[in-house]
Amino acid sequence: MNLLDDPVFTVETSTGHEMCSLPRIYALLCDDVVESFAKLQAHQKQAWHCFLAQLGAIVTENRDLPETETGWREALAALTVPEAWNLYTEDLSKPAFMQPPVPEGTLDGWKEIHPTEYDVPVLSKSHALKMRRLHMPTDEHWLYLLVNVQTTGFYSPGGRRTVRMNGSYGSRPFFGLTPSLRLGPWIMHDIKVLHTHLDGIEEKYGFKREIPPLLWTRSWSGNGSLDLARLHPLFIDCPRRIRKGEVWMKKSTGAERITGDVKGQTGDPWAPVNISENKVLNPSRRDFEYRRLCDIIFGDTYERPISFAEATKGYIVCRAVTGEQGGRVNDLQRIIPFSNRRRGWDNIEKESKRRVKKAETAESIFSHALGWLFCEDADEGTSSGIPKAMRPARNRQINALHSRIDQRFFDRLFEAPDMSDEERQTFWETILVDALHTQMNEAMALCPNKQHWKRKAHAQSVFTRRIKKEFTYAQQLDTSYGTESNANDRETDKPHHAAV
Repeated sequence: MNLLDDPVFTVETSTGHEMCSLPRIYALLCDDVVESFAKLQAHQKQAWHCFLAQLGAIVTENRDLPETETGWREALAALTVPEAWNLYTEDLSKPAFMQPPVPEGTLDGWKEIHPTEYDVPVLSKSHALKMRRLHMPTDEHWLYLLVNVQTTGFYSPGGRRTVRMNGSYGSRPFFGLTPSLRLGPWIMHDIKVLHTHLDGIEEKYGFKREIPPLLWTRSWSGNGSLDLARLHPLFIDCPRRIRKGEVWMKKSTGAERITGDVKGQTGDPWAPVNISENKVLNPSRRDFEYRRLCDIIFGDTYERPISFAEATKGYIVCRAVTGEQGGRVNDLQRIIPFSNRRRGWDNIEKESKRRVKKAETAESIFSHALGWLFCEDADEGTSSGIPKAMRPARNRQINALHSRIDQRFFDRLFEAPDMSDEERQTFWETILVDALHTQMNEAMALCPNKQHWKRKAHAQSVFTRRIKKEFTYAQQLDTSYGTESNANDRETDKPHHAAV
């Protein structure tokens, strides 16, 4: 099975399903007819996208973008030896796809692996993704597994991390802009961006290009390491020893594939870098919520990756497969439509910060009201006076308020350069007031029975008085703002937190 010649990938095109070789995939992407990769699992999408973009940029670094399948085949074949594109190479001294040569010449002592045990996070819920759910995994399943665990997956048992992650238990972040969510234009756009900024990555991180970029082609005993500075700027990592013999097998390594405590800083085209801490973002669920996301995209804390260059209208895409305490892993994604980048990005940044500040005011108002609603003494309502038993309920209500704000945070944000100050403030304050009223109605239903009406009266009085004082612009507009079309538009940028 050779990826350059054999149709191993199931691709859904605009005319139906087609079995494709790797060169055929690139040709279809160029023609913008790829709808999806039928057997690609949700938690593998990020790694597969990065792989196709990096490989495409490496292939075309010194040549024009091929226009045909034959052109792509010739370009890919010129990168390395033919065996490197085989899913199985009998001669262990030669590479196979994402499988480095084995200098020992034997697989004795290696352990068998199964694709849905080695490439599926450990989950605690019985309704989540099941282990060994694939009773007869195909070559295609193994190919996606290899790309994922060698370039992104951190959760597989007994495996080394990619150097592009910040820490052994980190996650590889994916933050970038794209003019289109269609796979063809998106990946071709990323390839062009990588070409444009390749010299910048090389200069910043001091890459010397002494080692070919496809690291799976280099022999590895599991003990020696490569110096990061010797690599190609777009190197494709391969930190695990996996090899297909009679069955698929793995072997633990005594060293990292690449040396250097760089905290993930490798010039990864999709990784924001924390400037003060000098390390790549280690994404978590909270980084996909509006306050943290605003800081990453618009703030001064992070250096945005090169994937934020070029596009002036389209979508901001944020992805990560992240772990939580207790072993649960989440496939996180957020897609935000954007525009006006070239004309008024500074104004958009300022508006985002103003919105966050106003949202903090909304939280303060709601917290004040909850203090009266849940307090120990109905005549002295403070947050500190809330009984321990009621504090979880209070915290859930605060979090629910932020979730409501999150759903609307990016509405019309990128129109800020074209709006007057009054229009911007009226729009956002009205959204906050609407969220406050909705959440306050839910909180009222949780009011304790003791001095029930007094609690509600105090809470409502504080709530109403502070809203009128803090949100003066909102009073100019009906708080039922919103149309069916606006509601449909908002569906795109809601955070997606799916357990995989």
